[in-house]
Amino acid sequence: MKTAPFILGQYRPLDSYLHKLDTRAKAIPILVVLVLGLINDSPLFSLVLVLALLAGLFASQITPRALWRNLYPIVTLAFLTALFHLVFSGKSSPTLIAIGDWHITTAGVRMASLYSLRLLLFVSIAFLVTLTTSPSDLGDAFATVIRPLRRLRIPVYDISLIVFMAIRFIPILYMEFQMLRGMRFDGGLFSRIRKLSALLIPVFIAALQRADELADAIEMRGYGRSPHRTAYSESRFGGREVAFVLTTVAGVAILFYLTRQV
Repeated sequence: MKTAPFILGQYRPLDSYLHKLDTRAKAIPILVVLVLGLINDSPLFSLVLVLALLAGLFASQITPRALWRNLYPIVTLAFLTALFHLVFSGKSSPTLIAIGDWHITTAGVRMASLYSLRLLLFVSIAFLVTLTTSPSDLGDAFATVIRPLRRLRIPVYDISLIVFMAIRFIPILYMEFQMLRGMRFDGGLFSRIRKLSALLIPVFIAALQRADELADAIEMRGYGRSPHRTAYSESRFGGREVAFVLTTVAGVAILFYLTRQV
């Protein structure tokens, strides 16, 4: 029997160091990286962090072949982003290469590398987190973070349930795309787009049917009958989590300081 292909972003229940960490311990450095990644204008900052995240993916037993197969669409999008900035950005800066009427400038190269690496950085963060954290743990951590909003009568647990289901069913919908009508997404880019357009309507209808069945199952189990909900498992933020947060945040802050002028 042929096994289903591995999908980056799908949780893998392994026994690595990142798998054992509390979800909140991974969320704090990620938040720091996202904020600093948005305000930092150094391509070197994003490059170093992308390499560190790739090392984390390899440490989580992802082979280079599987990594490239799943990152290929993102790399293509990053390449198109870089090409756009090379063509249209930095026209007033010094020219590095002139090909006819097309001038590649220093500012264009910098912006191309900055925004393409930033895209790879954010996508790599999402892949690494969903790879090493189960959807239920992500939902519980999200509910813990936004729990103070209950004082404003915001349905915290309902929102966390929506986040959980969205993460949980992304791989399932992807597999339905591949299995429906026995079609495989091989070939070039235009061939994949043509095949995808033929599957949008049936997959959309199947998703609506699955949503109806899920809503019936939730209602039959009495979800929402009690305003006070308890947790099935207790998370623990111990010394290992504290050490991880302090080390990673300090490392990212030092990298941000060293590369701010680069």
